[in-house]
Amino acid sequence: MSEKDKSYIDPELEKFLKENKEMLERLFREERELVKELFKEEKEFFRGSFDEECAKAEEFAKEKKKKAEETAQEMFYAFTDPEVQKHVMSMGFEFMMAAAAFVKAMPIPDAFKDMVDRSDDARKKAYRDSARRNKETEPSGPEKINIDSAPKKTSSAKDEKTSD
Repeated sequence: MSEKDKSYIDPELEKFLKENKEMLERLFREERELVKELFKEEKEFFRGSFDEECAKAEEFAKEKKKKAEETAQEMFYAFTDPEVQKHVMSMGFEFMMAAAAFVKAMPIPDAFKDMVDRSDDARKKAYRDSARRNKETEPSGPEKINIDSAPKKTSSAKDEKTSD
């Protein structure tokens, strides 16, 4: 804007503003009060909506927590089910039998094999005790499989040369 534009004031407009100053001030006050009231209403509406959404989120979280607890309880019952435990015990005994058979098949000192036999006897006793606790008269789990030991290594010509 040029200086000329800034200095120009419409005489009719100036007269109107002077004559209606009180009315214009009242209109501006009313407009300001209206905006304040509208802002207050919007703020209250937002706060109500926010509180409502928080309550919904809290209810959703409670439902999910309850569902998670139920799922965890179901998993606990599944793992502690006597039928499942019977199979887990059988699996453990089967593993111990496999380890014992493996050790017996290895070329190791007889004293170590005797120790494995003693642990095998302890395993059989534990298996019978477990079966008795499960109200079974005879263990119905896996039976021990006898595995013949691998043939002993024969010394080769190379081994005989190193022992001389």
